[in-house]
Amino acid sequence: MKDNILKKILSSLFLLSLCFSISVIEGEEKKVTIRKPAVAGTFYTDNADLLRAEISARLKNTPDIQTSGEILAAMAPHAGYVYSGNIAALTFKSIKNVDFDTIVIIGHDAGGDAVAYTCPVDYFETPLGKIPVDREMLAKLHAYDKGIKPFSRVHSRDHTIEIQLPFLQVMNKNCMIVPMMFGNPTPANCGILAEAIKAASGNKKIFLLASTDMSHYPDHESAYKMDNTTLDLIREMDINPFFRHAAKQRTDSDMPGIQTAICSSGGVGTALLYSKSMGMNHVEVLKYANSGDVPGADKGRVVGYSSALFIKK
Repeated sequence: MKDNILKKILSSLFLLSLCFSISVIEGEEKKVTIRKPAVAGTFYTDNADLLRAEISARLKNTPDIQTSGEILAAMAPHAGYVYSGNIAALTFKSIKNVDFDTIVIIGHDAGGDAVAYTCPVDYFETPLGKIPVDREMLAKLHAYDKGIKPFSRVHSRDHTIEIQLPFLQVMNKNCMIVPMMFGNPTPANCGILAEAIKAASGNKKIFLLASTDMSHYPDHESAYKMDNTTLDLIREMDINPFFRHAAKQRTDSDMPGIQTAICSSGGVGTALLYSKSMGMNHVEVLKYANSGDVPGADKGRVVGYSSALFIKK
């Protein structure tokens, strides 16, 4: 009798311990990965209140943009706000009424043999809080083409995506992001990425942002000449002459001081092809300026900035 009672007690204890262990396993939270801010305090203030106030003021002081059609993609610069913040504000002010579930942000040309490098984390963080990454869309992009690779390290100190996020936060855009750096910028790779974005979007409303500055390090007047030529080629929406121009300035330019005509040719090229495939037929350049236009800035060695929209008229 005592043996039977002991067996029942032990059996009950075993079942209780089993139930407890299962509840603990089921109750474990998935590890959340966050890409912390890398340039808060340098490219923009790391004080949340000051940051919100600055961006709110830039947006308020930016005139309302009367666009001539539907907008599905855009260009915005990515320098420190003191240099390019007002140009970026034009892009974001113009999309304040554009509805999207996910914004694909393509930053610098990072090199290597990849089409693009994504950042497979759950959130990007700024002093204003966290923005969720569209992990479902990332998985679909990776499955679409092996050249679209997850590679967090290339994103660890990058500013070209992070600098755009506080604008989305201040505007209360309730969206996810797909953060990626372009890899090897070629027309073919731009075509692959544009098709991948379409295939991975499913039923979601997608917006594409090419995060790019223009010419790097000519003098003030030369930058105006160079960058207006580049913008004219972007307006034509023909990727091949645009890429020939960008390649020439990297390797065989006759302009003193020029390092590149545009630092995210891959992002802009993808925006061109994606936009055309979605029926967009016009590029509207909102404004151009360069760092030499900032009072007191060096005019002998500048970086160019532009805001542009890819629209269907």
